[in-house]
Order: sequence, then C-alpha cells, then structure tokens
Amino acid sequence: MPFFSLGKLLRFNLYYWSAILILGLLSSLHAAVLYNKPFDWRHLPMMLAGDLVAMLLTAALVVWTYRRLVQQAFSNWQLLSGVAVVAALYIPAENALWMLLWDGEIADIRKLVGNLDTSVLAFFVWTACYLTVLLYQQQLQRLAQTSALSQKIQQLELQALSHQLNPHFTFNALNSVCALLEAQRYDDAETMSEQLATFLRYSLSKSPDSLVQLADELAAINAYLQLQKTRFGDKLKVNWQIDDSLKQQRIPPLLLQPLVENAIKYAVATRKQGATITIGGAREHNNLHLTISDDGPGSQLAAHNSGAGVGLNNIRNRLLQHFGDSARLDIGASPQGFKVNISLPWQTA
Repeated sequence: MPFFSLGKLLRFNLYYWSAILILGLLSSLHAAVLYNKPFDWRHLPMMLAGDLVAMLLTAALVVWTYRRLVQQAFSNWQLLSGVAVVAALYIPAENALWMLLWDGEIADIRKLVGNLDTSVLAFFVWTACYLTVLLYQQQLQRLAQTSALSQKIQQLELQALSHQLNPHFTFNALNSVCALLEAQRYDDAETMSEQLATFLRYSLSKSPDSLVQLADELAAINAYLQLQKTRFGDKLKVNWQIDDSLKQQRIPPLLLQPLVENAIKYAVATRKQGATITIGGAREHNNLHLTISDDGPGSQLAAHNSGAGVGLNNIRNRLLQHFGDSARLDIGASPQGFKVNISLPWQTA
C-alpha cells in the first residue's frame, strides 16, 4: 500500500492546473498591456474550460496510476504513454473549440495541431512534477519502512538478550534451591523458592525494550540478595552506596542483577569467608554512574573463568541498543577484587 494518499495526488493536480491558468491569464494581460490593447475577457471562460478539461483528464491519469501503485504494477513508461494519449486527445480538441468560437468553423484541419509545442510543454512539465511527487513520497515510504524495521530489529535483539539472561538466572537459582534440599535445609529451600517466584514475576513482567526506575531495579536486586542470603548466610555481605536522589533515574530492567549474580558466583561462593558486594551510584555532570564491586579473588579468578564475560557482553549489547554510544561499561580486576562501572546518560524528569 502506498505511503501517500490519492487525495494528496489529486490536490497536486488541482494546484498545478490552477497555476497554469494563472500563468496563462497573466501572460494574456501582459500582452494586452505591452501592445496597448484591451484585454478580451471573452478569453477567460475559454481558458477556464480548457484548463478544467486538462485537469480532469490528468486526474483520471492520477487515479489510474494510483491503482497501479496499489497493485505494485506501476512504471514510468506507463505514465508517459498515458500522458501522450491525453495530450493527443486534448490539444486538437482545444484548438477545435477555439476555431469554432472565433471562426464558427474548422477551416483548416492542419490548425488542429497548432501551438503544439507550448501545449505539449504543459503536459511535459506536469509529468515531471508528478513523477517528482511520486519519487518523494516513495522515498518517505522507504524511510518509514526502514525506521520501522530498525525498531523491530532492535526490539528482537533486546528480546534475544533478555532470553539469554532469564534461563541463565533461573538455572542458577534452581541449583541453589537443590543445594539447600540436599543439605536438608527444607525451610530455607521453601523460603528461597518463594523469593525466587517473587523475583521471576518482576523479571518476566518487564519488557526488554523498556526502562524502569532505578528504585525498582534496586528493590529487585535486594529481593535477589535476600534470596541468596538464604543459601550463603553471613558469607554474603552487602554495602549500599546509592543516594535516594538517584533512584528516579531510568535504566534497562535487570541491568545490574547479572553483575550481582557474577559477584556472588565468583567471589562469595568461591571463598570460605565469603565476600562483600558494594552497590554504588553517583552523578557526574550529565551521566549516571553505577558500580558493582566485590572484594573477592578478582583477577586471580578472572584468568580462569570466561563465564562472566558472556554476561558482561550481554549487558554491553543491551546498553548499546538502548543508548548507543552515550553509554559505556568498564571493568577492572585486581587481586583485591572485581569492579564493573556502568555510565548512562542522565535523564531529566
């Protein structure tokens, strides 16, 4: 279906022949002034009638080409052929009417093709303008389709990234429940299952291409940490360093949770004494900086594990899809721990 409407094309046709009428009238008035002769107003009805007939004929061409466009069977050569037929019918008919008006008869048939050059020129310019309008509207249609396709691809990519995240998290959480059951910690396993259900409801209710308030994301992370505390107890310690003034900012859903999950997996779970996870946030100029860090093995463990890299690449791709080059993710590993910093553009309310 064409992006433009039949009404727009018909309005173009009306405006064009109105302009031709005005130009013809101005030309006749100019000639009358130039040769110091009074303008013969009897010309005006004939000029109106001639341009009205031309407008109706080209309007028929507009309707015909529009239908061909709808059927995706239109070509420029078809339009040129149609204009040639219209001009071949219109020009002799117009000349015949003028001869009948002034002479009362058609004395010389050869005069039926008089003023052929100027009459054909009007139709030639009409064709050029009409094709320009069609080309412009088709370009707008392609741009709209390209934009819609780009948005669809972006949405599908975000959904794919989200689908990578949810099974990964669910698998790890279920493993934690199984570990509690094996340790015969049935009450803790039940509590953890309930917390898992609550957290999954949050994660599954958020569209991957949407943004959520940082406060909602932190609440979900807190629920997740409480879930993990059921398993690790005092081994898991959390240090919150986010001011309340930042919590109205909007971020992609479940952006920080995979980082917290990695910290638990590679820092808390691998050490007998556990680790402290620090969740921080600050505003710097027009950017929101969020950090997830731990005091675990850091680079000593990072050299032997590539699993965290998949999650980090996932987050980096999600940031790219949402914010383009305006967002970035930086990582730092040292013997004293691991740190991930996310920078997002600050959003005014």
